[in-house]
Amino acid sequence: MGNNKNEMPAQASLVSVSSNPVPEGGRVAYFETRDAVRLRYGIWRRSSGANKGTICLVHGRTEFIEKYFETINDFIARGFCVATFDWRGQGGSQRLVKNSQYGFVNHFDDYICDLQCFHSDILLPDCPPPFHLVGHSMGALVALLAAARDRMMFDRLFLSAPMLQPDGVAVSPAMAATLMGVLRFVGLGGM
Repeated sequence: MGNNKNEMPAQASLVSVSSNPVPEGGRVAYFETRDAVRLRYGIWRRSSGANKGTICLVHGRTEFIEKYFETINDFIARGFCVATFDWRGQGGSQRLVKNSQYGFVNHFDDYICDLQCFHSDILLPDCPPPFHLVGHSMGALVALLAAARDRMMFDRLFLSAPMLQPDGVAVSPAMAATLMGVLRFVGLGGM
C-alpha cells in the first residue's frame, strides 16, 4: 500500500489466524472520509437477545481491528452491535506517505474527521442506537476531543488510558520506571 488510494485492494478483508479468528457474522468494507481518505471498517451484529445498542470501538496508535477480535466477541455476546475502523495510516486503511510502515497525519484533527465521518456515514445509517463509544489510548483522546465539539455524537463514552499529559508535566521514562519500582515495593505493583 502506498500513498495512492488506487494501490489499495478493492475488497476490504481481515486477517484471521487460528489463535485469533475473525468474529463470525461481520461485514468488512471501506468508506471514504470527506477529505478522500479510504478507511477500513467492520460491523458485527449482536448474537441474540434485546438490543443494547452499538459499541463504536476506537483503538490506539498503531493498533488495528484484528487486535480487538476477542473484545468484539465479548460485546456481541452481551447483546451489542460492534462497529470499528482503522484510523488513516493504520491497519488496513490508506497511508498518506509512500512508506507504508509510517502512520502519518497532517494534523491531529484528521483523526477527528475520521471519527465524525464514521459516525455519520456508517454508524447512523447502519447500526442500532444508542451509541456507546469505547476508546483506548489515542482513540480515547480523539473521542474526548470529538465529544467536546459535538456532545450528541455518542450517548456514552468509556475511555481506557486516554493519551493525555497534564500541561507542564513531563514524565520521563526513568521517572516512570522509578514510580513503578516504588509502587511494586509498597505492594501496589499490580495496579
